[in-house]
Amino acid sequence: MADTWRLISNPKGEIADMVGYASALVEGRIAGKYMLSTEKLPDTIVVQGFREKGILAGAEIDINRDTAKKYGISVANYPRGGRGGPKPVGTVSLSDLLKTSSRNFSAVETAPDDPAVLLYTSGTTGRPKGVTLTHRNFHQQCTNVSKVMPLLPEDVVVLVLPLFHVYGLSNGLVSGIFFGTKMTLVPQYSPSMLLENIAKVKATVLIAVPSMYMHLLQLAKTRKAGIPQSLRVCVSGGAPLTLTTLREFEEAFQTRIAEGYGLTETTSSVCLNKSGEAFKPGSIGPAAEGVEMRVVDDNDNEVPDGTEGEIVIRSAVVTPGYWNNPEATAESIIDGWLHTGDLGYRDPDGFFFITDRKKDLIIRGGFNISPREIEEFLVTNPKVYDAAVIAVHDKRDREAVKAFVVLEEGQTATEREILDFCSEGLAEYKVPKFVEFRDTLPKSATGKILRKELREGYQDDRMLDQQAGEEASNG
Repeated sequence: MADTWRLISNPKGEIADMVGYASALVEGRIAGKYMLSTEKLPDTIVVQGFREKGILAGAEIDINRDTAKKYGISVANYPRGGRGGPKPVGTVSLSDLLKTSSRNFSAVETAPDDPAVLLYTSGTTGRPKGVTLTHRNFHQQCTNVSKVMPLLPEDVVVLVLPLFHVYGLSNGLVSGIFFGTKMTLVPQYSPSMLLENIAKVKATVLIAVPSMYMHLLQLAKTRKAGIPQSLRVCVSGGAPLTLTTLREFEEAFQTRIAEGYGLTETTSSVCLNKSGEAFKPGSIGPAAEGVEMRVVDDNDNEVPDGTEGEIVIRSAVVTPGYWNNPEATAESIIDGWLHTGDLGYRDPDGFFFITDRKKDLIIRGGFNISPREIEEFLVTNPKVYDAAVIAVHDKRDREAVKAFVVLEEGQTATEREILDFCSEGLAEYKVPKFVEFRDTLPKSATGKILRKELREGYQDDRMLDQQAGEEASNG
């Protein structure tokens, strides 16, 4: 795969992404953009995904490349730091590329089921898995969008979500290119910068996560004037959006919000709950055309409407599997059906509702976070004997990470000390917001942490919105 691989590793949004992703696919390469843990403790999951033999050497290390080539070993040198240092092997700067490139090119022919993009997503096992998305996956996703919420050539789409996340990549960049829209990039998110961007370019489509809608609404309330009202449609996803925020935002910005549901494994959205006549509070909407969704029991038998079970999905948007991980693929995709790990039910009108998660997963700002990954890191601290991690709600009613820590006998530590330790080895969005010290953790007879006993008082936004909608309709 060495001659067909391209890795776009800088997680910050920049104009090079607009060129890099598209160019990689036109050249028949596999594109990837990853957010590594930290500079102090870089994530090696991406490197471990390779099956090819190779050497990644320091800048000053001299490797006999002829001998390496003889034995089929690829060699790359890590660059020196600083602007004047050498570039990583096999790369070229964007400015140099633009100076020497020609407007004439021929796209490399690829098969529909060839890998197009690799995106790494947190799993419940504590190790992120590389989701393989094919050209067919993306084409089908754009086809689905054209039927449920088509974009127009005159639209101006705001790209504020990171492109290492399937939501921003698929629904933003790829769909924007597919429909020929204008796109505006917000490389560094802040509520004021996003609001100014929307107003400046008269944006018509906003694709964002719930926290961003909350921030914009709060900003609009303080300004009380000059609220841009060019948005014809907004999409919210990655986590539940409260009914109050949805209604107040629509009123302030004179627009409509469609709430979507999807996974990295489904090339983003597979259903949409569009605000309007058919809208149902607390629902993720009906399955999009071209997508089959069912609710099944533990034996994969479909259950009647109104009965809780696991949501499974079958469609051309579903990944063929995880990169170099046949075991995880076989566990998640059974007889062509992707098992989402989300529990819910379907009502008689075909609308789906999420009620819980079958797998322990935290969603923060649209990102999936594995509790086990954080727990395994916490116990590497010599002061920590045991740890458990769950999702809680913060003051703004968003999901946040909370860690329960049991210290080694005779050890003392502060919350700040634990948080600083996590900041050194975890990506920023995975660092716990709260730490609670316990003498013991609740566990089953087999030693499994009983997370439900740690979730006292936790309620799900979707359930509350669903109950509010039912009360209003019974009214």
